[in-house]
Amino acid sequence: MAGIFGLFDFTKEGPGVPKDAPPKPRFLLFFDIYTRKFWNLMKANIMFFFFNLPALAVCLFLPHIFFGDLYPDDKNVDVMLKFIFSLIIVCVPLLTVGPAQAGFTLILRNYAREEHAFLWSDFKEYALKNFRQSTFVSLIDFLFVVLIANAFSYYFRYSNEGFMTLLGRVFITFGFLIYLMMHLYIYPMMITFKLSLRQLYKNAFIFSVIKFFPNLLIILTCFVFIVLTFVWANIGLLLLVLMTFSTTGFLINFYVYPIIKKYMIDPVGKDKKDAHPETEELLPEGEGQGQGQEE
Repeated sequence: MAGIFGLFDFTKEGPGVPKDAPPKPRFLLFFDIYTRKFWNLMKANIMFFFFNLPALAVCLFLPHIFFGDLYPDDKNVDVMLKFIFSLIIVCVPLLTVGPAQAGFTLILRNYAREEHAFLWSDFKEYALKNFRQSTFVSLIDFLFVVLIANAFSYYFRYSNEGFMTLLGRVFITFGFLIYLMMHLYIYPMMITFKLSLRQLYKNAFIFSVIKFFPNLLIILTCFVFIVLTFVWANIGLLLLVLMTFSTTGFLINFYVYPIIKKYMIDPVGKDKKDAHPETEELLPEGEGQGQGQEE
């Protein structure tokens, strides 16, 4: 007889989850999945960190190369601005080794939609499957960051004060912000659909505009999280290896996937008139069959 008079029988099935149980609020669901997948997220973070070391080196040293001494009279402000620029690049998948980012995103996206992912085999499969396209994206990102770093350097160091200078600073800051927001969507779409580069960037731009304020909130949340981890530099570096990328990446995919599902997956097979009118351009033009389904 299992247990004692039927008690303490851990082989007996539990009551399970009622069929009509209301879904958990998204906020609670995020922490529920995160705690259940914590160790796997840590393993994925370590794996991604080592594959992404070249891009991390660029993220850390690029501000020093292009910005020089923005404020030579105040070294603390100068160092802080470079540090902030580096953290912004790190908190969103902007400068990455493209194939590593594609494989990493597949794992995080599957966790976000509560599906299983094999850490190494799925990472490798989707890194190779999206190798060409993700490499192009990472090269475009590198060129963009070099240009934006030069623009920041010019407008914050050499340009005279005045209305045009202020306008230039606002313009490049807003452009940089939009480009960051686009990267919330580029890799999740890449590993879910068969889209051309043009379609990827077009759809990502549309999402960055129509979801501007929620996107901004997600970026600020990631940024604040990373800043808090670096209150103590040594702890921040340790967490960068162990959990920072997987935490911010999971948050991004948890936020992005329902949006992609609503506007790009659910309308597939329907007439465009049945899709959300403000985002008809998001339909993948006959190429909507996802390549991101787990095989």
